[in-house]
Amino acid sequence: MKNLNEVIIRFADEVVKSARRHLGGRRIGKNKSYGVATGTLKRSLSYRIRVRGNEVREVTFGARGKANKYASFIHWGVDGTRKSQKSPFYKYKFENPSRKHRDALKRWIRAKGIRPRDAKGRFKKQSESNMNSLAFALGRAVKRKGIVGLRFYEKAFTAVSGRFNKQIGEAVAEDLKDKFKLKLGNISVK
Repeated sequence: MKNLNEVIIRFADEVVKSARRHLGGRRIGKNKSYGVATGTLKRSLSYRIRVRGNEVREVTFGARGKANKYASFIHWGVDGTRKSQKSPFYKYKFENPSRKHRDALKRWIRAKGIRPRDAKGRFKKQSESNMNSLAFALGRAVKRKGIVGLRFYEKAFTAVSGRFNKQIGEAVAEDLKDKFKLKLGNISVK
């Protein structure tokens, strides 16, 4: 199944590239802070191929390292305490964000260049107290509303599979042709 294995590897590469595109870019036009904050999840997307003998048995898509668990949250989404995002696996239990959640949000706020404002809409000083308040308010809003799932691997698989149907069929036909010998009377087909 040499031909099929090659097509499966090309297919897996294309699915990962498409998933990275579905996650979005770091910039749109002149807006440098649009899209992903650090790009860690995007860079960590990968696949693993399990081979038995010389045949591909399984292809697993996911993320490497620290982003592995995070990728699952972003892909499937998380139900909030007050609003459902139709996540099949994840749900926030408490409205108030933990210290770890607030610290992660403070890093995100700094990476995105978000500044706190007062009641009149003027920018406040970026003191530690103001940053903590902003991180708490954002964290509580995220936990109440949840996180909408992006389903980036599902969308990528759907987008790429249509292009590879014909190639997979041709590869299987070539492999079967190479594997079987057909003898009709005195005519041999290899």
